[in-house]
Amino acid sequence: MTGTDTRELAPLRPRLPSPLHEVADARFERHGVRLLLKRDDLIHPELVGNKWRKLAPNLATAGGRTVVTFGGAYSNHLRAAAAAGRLLGLPTVGVVRGQELAGAPLNPSLARCAADGMRLHFVDRSTYR
Repeated sequence: MTGTDTRELAPLRPRLPSPLHEVADARFERHGVRLLLKRDDLIHPELVGNKWRKLAPNLATAGGRTVVTFGGAYSNHLRAAAAAGRLLGLPTVGVVRGQELAGAPLNPSLARCAADGMRLHFVDRSTYR
């Protein structure tokens, strides 16, 4: 995350930089290859992987305003945005692809979003595009 003021994100307590994990394997070593995995899944327990990197610039500049974001019914992005909103005290709205889901019981992903305070707005697939 470059060029973003991370002071606004301090309540999230991200683990940055994300750690590197070396994979030891004789096949790599024979060829002089060193394999390192960047463990972005360890940045934050609720904003895992690249979700932190995608959300952080927008969260840092939200300034208390509502964060509106888009995703599918099983979107990890929506879950991460909802969790960040809860942790930072920001209102969140998730625009969910699939109008047919509006009257149905929420799946575990969307239920977690709602539990984290995200207002869900369902739209048909053509409008979503």
